[in-house]
Amino acid sequence: MRPALIEDYRDPTYRALARSVLSSLLLENKKVPFVVAMDSSIIHYKPWHQIVFNPNVKSAWRIILERYYNTEAYRKLNNIVAGDPMLAKYATIHFLNTLFKKSLEQLKQLKKTLSKKDEEDPVDSLLQVLTTQPSPETVKALRAVVGALEKEAEETLKDIDAIESFSHIGVPVANLLEKPDEFREKARNRIIVNLVRFIKKFMREAPNIKQLMSPTLVGGRPLGVKRIQRWSELPRALPMEYLDDDLLIYRIASRSLRVSEQYGGISNYVVYLDKSGSMAGDIRYYTSPTQYEHVPKISFAAAACLVLAYQLRKVGAKMTLKLFDVEVHDLITNFNQLIDILLKINADSGTNISNVLEDAIKYHRNDKIIVVTDGIDQVNEEVVKKAKSMNLDITFVFIKTDNELIRKYFKHRRVDEVRTPVLLEV
Repeated sequence: MRPALIEDYRDPTYRALARSVLSSLLLENKKVPFVVAMDSSIIHYKPWHQIVFNPNVKSAWRIILERYYNTEAYRKLNNIVAGDPMLAKYATIHFLNTLFKKSLEQLKQLKKTLSKKDEEDPVDSLLQVLTTQPSPETVKALRAVVGALEKEAEETLKDIDAIESFSHIGVPVANLLEKPDEFREKARNRIIVNLVRFIKKFMREAPNIKQLMSPTLVGGRPLGVKRIQRWSELPRALPMEYLDDDLLIYRIASRSLRVSEQYGGISNYVVYLDKSGSMAGDIRYYTSPTQYEHVPKISFAAAACLVLAYQLRKVGAKMTLKLFDVEVHDLITNFNQLIDILLKINADSGTNISNVLEDAIKYHRNDKIIVVTDGIDQVNEEVVKKAKSMNLDITFVFIKTDNELIRKYFKHRRVDEVRTPVLLEV
């Protein structure tokens, strides 16, 4: 089979990209001709306006590729992925997966029985049939393949939008993209889609945790700078204060020395997040002042947790997450692990808030605790009273519904619609 493009096929970048794509396909026992992998890689990696088709090649492969090239979906996709090896590879893998699947499907319609070679390498077999046996049926098959590839480009465009969202919140997408089908499943999951959507919104709109918890500054001084108040603050003197020794002594004596502000009130947090089945229910989200849609409560809650963890991380504090349903699950403190867990979260099982209180009594008496839940549970009153007697620093954030017994004994806030993450305000 001859290549469809006028191109330097010895280019090490193209060959490396094609080999990488083929390696991914071989892991799934899918065989594709190397020329097809090369052309497919180039057409996604290289800007579309630089692509030139070879007029001397009359094969079905060139026709398929050129018709795909002329679709609006491909042009839009190429405008995003061209020049980016990671995104171009992702687009190429899905392109070839669709080509493999559709080729096998069309071969079954064109042939009564398939040989072992047809089943192992349906792309090569179909291209040979389409090139050497022109007929109304093969023309129809060729159109079906191009149509499938165009739809695949549209789906990949949706994935790219999700990739950008994941990158925005600090998720290392390179690892996710090594498993394209798994990533696509995440990118189509309603809970995960809305989770990422809210994280982007909250990252953009939420106040910085320093702004929420730092002392009020007066006299127009820059944020994070103040006059010395205690001798213990001397090590935090600004570098510029050391430029003149005599002036330094005077400023120390007159308490006018400028030191960096040390923000107080920023504690480590322990957050218990309810992942029971009722959290799959919806909460109202206003997309404009007059329009709203319903989104999963668990998406909003998980996004609020992740943004709190992100903000705490920026100021040297940390958040420990504990998921719970009928039982309290293992704690998570590593930020990357926390992201990974929340991107796999699903709302299922029952709820046991009593277990949460007992866990908090046992392990977190001296921590700042937030419980994010819809409160749908019959809570043991004796456990509630015991937790209250321990003077736990605990706040319940209720999502849409609440619990009368919990409200009676503990600090609480109720959220009836999605808004900037309340966890930063607790």
